[in-house]
Amino acid sequence: MSWEKLSGEITADSIIPLDVKTCREYDVTLPSIFPFSRVKFTCQALAMLSRLNSYDMDMVVKDILKIYSNPYAPSVTKHSRNPLRRIWRNKYPFRSYHYLIQFEVVNGLIVIYDIFFDKQLHGAKDNFSAERSMLYEVKRKTSVGYDKALNKDDIRALENAWSRAPEPVSEIKTIHAAVNGMQNNLEKATWLMGTHADAAYHDDKIQAYTLFHNPSDGGKLDFIECIFDKTLGRKSHNAKHLASVLEQNQRQRKHVKWVAHSQGAIIFSTALQIYNKKNNQTPLTTQELAIHGSGAQVERLKSFARQAGLKINSVRNNPFDLVPNIAGQNNLSVSSLARSLKFKDLVKDGGPGASPHTLPFLGLETYAEPLRMLGYRDEAKTVNRFLRTLPKGDPRV
Repeated sequence: MSWEKLSGEITADSIIPLDVKTCREYDVTLPSIFPFSRVKFTCQALAMLSRLNSYDMDMVVKDILKIYSNPYAPSVTKHSRNPLRRIWRNKYPFRSYHYLIQFEVVNGLIVIYDIFFDKQLHGAKDNFSAERSMLYEVKRKTSVGYDKALNKDDIRALENAWSRAPEPVSEIKTIHAAVNGMQNNLEKATWLMGTHADAAYHDDKIQAYTLFHNPSDGGKLDFIECIFDKTLGRKSHNAKHLASVLEQNQRQRKHVKWVAHSQGAIIFSTALQIYNKKNNQTPLTTQELAIHGSGAQVERLKSFARQAGLKINSVRNNPFDLVPNIAGQNNLSVSSLARSLKFKDLVKDGGPGASPHTLPFLGLETYAEPLRMLGYRDEAKTVNRFLRTLPKGDPRV
């Protein structure tokens, strides 16, 4: 760690005096009510704080203020005891954030020595709702991809194509990134979003991508989270976090190709809305987005993207998928509703191969074939009948 403005006599352990003005010089945002006279930072801690995106920084500062209020309290990393906090989806559901703060009380002052990733909080958990929203770098293990109809053995191979032990990271370092949908634990999200990223940017031959993990609290709470992001004034902490990641990428001029699936499209749409509301934001010209199985209304998402300067390069929605048709309100015609309702059980219980929602939509011909192979012959016939009604050159074929 080093800053050019610091003299050579200052070491990583040196304590840096801070106020609102000097915070700006070090690219750190602390509230005006921050107890500058009672809480001090070492040069190392300040450097770590300055590297965080604005959402992470705000959350770490909140934890520092908790330390200031009660420096002798034991560290608590479990869920809040308040059940309403789990329902009120704009609230962060844990008592502390996923950074570890090293501090001491010295002569009545709180000295923040360093800020670390708290690795015990990362990764997959037996209790899925204990997983935290954060960034993971996921590496490819095999060359297996999804570019044709797959049988059960092919799908199992696809599930093993991406690492089951993703590396937690504080910022995006890969060219590709993804936001997963609802009811995806971390283990499922790693392979599924690798598959979606691979389909969205097939010519790029992706070897690694960054997952913005949207953890699941179960179907009901995930659904409530979608409602918060779609309708209420106060948005989910996932969307706020993603907005900060988008801003950090742009500030650092990183070229990132995103894909958002299902609820991930809702989170992305809301993140763009949050980004656009901030004054003097730089257009997101170094980033782009592919939309798959959109839980968001696509035209609304496109409008937010145009306002933010973000390129939308593709949209893949299966005509038999109730998520984009009904939940996303992208096609509420009578025929669309009939198709969606007929295939709704496959979305819930059909597994990746039969579901019109789980895997990337590669076209109706590619979707009909695995239905037949997996034993859903009547559904395959329904898809083929619909195929015959489409005009030549229709992109859904």
